[in-house]
Amino acid sequence: MFHTGLRSGTAVKAAEEAGPDAELYFQRCRWCHTTTFQRLLCPTCGSTELSPELSEGEGVISVRRGVAAADADLWPVYMTEGFTVRCRVDGPLHAVRPGVRVKVSSGVGTTGRRPVVRLCEEVPLDGWI
Repeated sequence: MFHTGLRSGTAVKAAEEAGPDAELYFQRCRWCHTTTFQRLLCPTCGSTELSPELSEGEGVISVRRGVAAADADLWPVYMTEGFTVRCRVDGPLHAVRPGVRVKVSSGVGTTGRRPVVRLCEEVPLDGWI
């Protein structure tokens, strides 16, 4: 189970893998209701009052720019709750591109602190150009 959560509303708990289903926790500001991922302050109002919430785990791969070689396998994923998280994508390379729907997964191997998402729809090799 991939679990990224908060303890006492401030300290971010390290991610871990323990099973086939995955859970992804994000934060919501108690003042302005902005959603964010693994922050100490709200990016909109600067409040420290962030409450943890469980994500539905569904999102869409976003456009990535200025990718460093060390982060070549990470993609920004815009989640349905309104926050963006950088994830490893489990799927064929030709199908991983902006606009494809994904769902949080536990993945194949150890991922450290990055969530793993899998493709919700299979894209044919010759059908995307």
